[in-house]
Amino acid sequence: MFCFLGDIMNDVVFKSQDELYARIRPALRSKKVLLKQSGFKNVNESDIWDYLRLNKWSSSHGLELCEMVDDILHTENELIVQYCHSKYMKDKKNIEENTIQIDLPKLKS
Repeated sequence: MFCFLGDIMNDVVFKSQDELYARIRPALRSKKVLLKQSGFKNVNESDIWDYLRLNKWSSSHGLELCEMVDDILHTENELIVQYCHSKYMKDKKNIEENTIQIDLPKLKS
């Protein structure tokens, strides 16, 4: 990651994904608001983060912080919503498949 301060370029090193997440959280919040204004009320910040982390940034190298913020704000809403839909449908399916079936006691007739 890089941060430009005037004419001097300094490396910004994040010690963890949590630290990076905290740094770009304002952009994630802004995108969440934009999604909500477009009628997508059930998307949260971590959904946006997960979509970009898994689908866009995982194959990138040497990303700059400004590029990540640009990706957050300019990714098509529909792509994020589709990701959320399939993520939650897969989670729901896994829960249903892992539900333990309990035999009910037989009633005397």
